Amino acid sequence: MEFRIRLAVDAPDMADISDALQQADPAAVVDRDPSDGSLRATVWMDGEELKLVLTQAGYPPRSIEQQASNCCGECSG
Repeated sequence: MEFRIRLAVDAPDMADISDALQQADPAAVVDRDPSDGSLRATVWMDGEELKLVLTQAGYPPRSIEQQASNCCGECSG
């Protein structure tokens, strides 16, 4: 699932966040949108689990929005 995340902190350590997410989901991908500073994460977890992982890593989210699926179906997912 893809999420857009706004954190309670302004300057997150992206390596820390990536490590925390990949411990929970080795296939997790996260980056920071330079236009507004929000995070974009693709993970195999729901929003509540994502919130818990980020909070435990020291980056509590202010908001998490699940994005609409953009699956083409080619990988049978």
